[in-house]
Amino acid sequence: MKRVIDVHRGEIMVGQGEVVLESDTNGACLVILAYDASHKIGGLAHALYFSGRIDRQWHSSTLRNASDAIEAMIEDMVMIGADIDNIEVALVSGENVFHDEKDPEYLKNLNSTIEILKEKNIRLRKDSCQDIGPHHVALDVESGEVVYK
Repeated sequence: MKRVIDVHRGEIMVGQGEVVLESDTNGACLVILAYDASHKIGGLAHALYFSGRIDRQWHSSTLRNASDAIEAMIEDMVMIGADIDNIEVALVSGENVFHDEKDPEYLKNLNSTIEILKEKNIRLRKDSCQDIGPHHVALDVESGEVVYK
């Protein structure tokens, strides 16, 4: 039986094998799902968009921006046996990321995250950059499947 791990806002979790990493997408968040298919190792980081007022208003060691979240998640994945060259990432934005497709602040945040991944030579998955609203997203680490609930 697979173990389901709930990853809360600002947290990072990695796992291997029969694990499902799950997070809600409530809040101004970007859920970053990483997967190494050859080693069946996955990671989920629930990062927050820090821009303008939010950055100044929410200062806490438990909250993470996308850059810090990616760095820590990849390090944790490599620590348990992932090969950085095999890691692919999907990005899922949450319900309170107010935007439309042309919103410059939303695009800036998303594009800066994509640039961080490019700098680290980490590939984006085909199912990346989804906007799912107020739902849950999960990564089945054993299969690599991204599930929206």
